Amino acid sequence: MTLIPIPSSAQKVRDRGYDSITNLCSKIIRENSSISIDATNLFLRRPVLDQVGLSAAQRYGNLEGAFGTHRILSGAVMIVDDVVTTGATLNSAAKALKYAGAQRVFALALCGNPKTR
Repeated sequence: MTLIPIPSSAQKVRDRGYDSITNLCSKIIRENSSISIDATNLFLRRPVLDQVGLSAAQRYGNLEGAFGTHRILSGAVMIVDDVVTTGATLNSAAKALKYAGAQRVFALALCGNPKTR
């Protein structure tokens, strides 16, 4: 299985001083040698708005076609994100990964927000 972190915007990484999702993925693979990480394949093709405060429809529209990949994929991959609110980020990323050749796309998120479901 290959872990693919949802990319953070460069501004978010600068503000925090680190990339939290890539750091999490790195920790997971250190503890399980059968899992790999591909932290550079998935990328944002264009700027997107911060999702905080957007409705579900606005979130899906904001991220429609926003992700691209640098390389062809095969097999199963697992996208990793910090939180799932509406699923718009995971949905858009999964579409890009399937277009790049991933046969199965799984998702792992640290938190969810049941109030917006």
